[in-house]
Amino acid sequence: MVEYTLYHHSFEVLGGSERVAIAVLSTLKSMGFKVKLVTLYIDVEKVKKWDKNFVVPDEIVVKKFPIKFGLYKALFTSILTRPGNTFSTIGDITNADYSYIHFPWSLTDNLKIINAEDNEPYIKNMKMRAYFLPYKYVHRLFFSKSKSKLLANSTWTGKILELSGYSYEVLYPPVEVGEYLKIKGNRDPKLVLSISRIAPEKNLENLFSVAKVLKDFTFVLLGSSGRSKKYLEEVKSISGKLGNVKIVEDFTHDDIINYLSKAKVYFHPKVNEHFGISIVEAMSAGLIPVVHKSGGAWLDIVKEGKYGFGYSNVEEAANAIIEASKYENDFRDVTLNFSFDKFKERLSKILTR
Repeated sequence: MVEYTLYHHSFEVLGGSERVAIAVLSTLKSMGFKVKLVTLYIDVEKVKKWDKNFVVPDEIVVKKFPIKFGLYKALFTSILTRPGNTFSTIGDITNADYSYIHFPWSLTDNLKIINAEDNEPYIKNMKMRAYFLPYKYVHRLFFSKSKSKLLANSTWTGKILELSGYSYEVLYPPVEVGEYLKIKGNRDPKLVLSISRIAPEKNLENLFSVAKVLKDFTFVLLGSSGRSKKYLEEVKSISGKLGNVKIVEDFTHDDIINYLSKAKVYFHPKVNEHFGISIVEAMSAGLIPVVHKSGGAWLDIVKEGKYGFGYSNVEEAANAIIEASKYENDFRDVTLNFSFDKFKERLSKILTR
């Protein structure tokens, strides 16, 4: 039996990149490969409960790395990658045969070429820039001659790769839409839902600015805790003063189902969203998306207004939400293009070329 090695930096925090790793693992196993997983941390039972698609690898190799910073955990695991029946879901360019690119942190300076740097704190914020600089230099040292085949999570992410001289293929991340497609309910046209980590880079100020304008709408933010408690308190303070913003911290799956059953509009505050899994989930439940006119969310999911509404400023966002609240159809069928099965089908074709 041929063995494939899958590299993923950590399953400590379970999110979109871990969904991709699990989907790649499932695909490789379904194709008859023996799979070895190389990672820094994994709780198999926890991952099993979190994602029903998880298949236990044939071998798990857990490496040790003393530094806690997530970006440098990713860098360390990337340095371990080698060609030869290998696949990386770490997120940036590696030396594996295939590298799934969530976002090429090593190439962020090239955001300036597409005029996308203004809303990116890792370019504008001096502290965050200092945090990223060592990563960029070390990454160039190890991966400047990489021959890895790059799979971008969106057209927008791919554009950054292209401008940096790399070729790529788009492979949308898997979204578990099946359960959400079954959701029915009486929609409140004045109820607007957002799902986001509570962190400065998520541009939550866009949500608050719109809520300030649309005082007769209720905004619900299902917010997972970020690293900054200070920022969390600031967000709570702002929402309390506005009066029409409700924050549900560290929400449960039942909370998601509850609000996806009630809300009519899904508002995504993030600018330059690399893809936007929560947008697809909301659409599959029947909500009408309103996203910023940037990133993969606008280009690949909403298709520049074909499957939802876009905005570039507060006034446009407010008008888009009003229009979305009146919209009589939904875009559930579109989300099937981003399903787990579609991901496996596309990846299988890529691996057998």
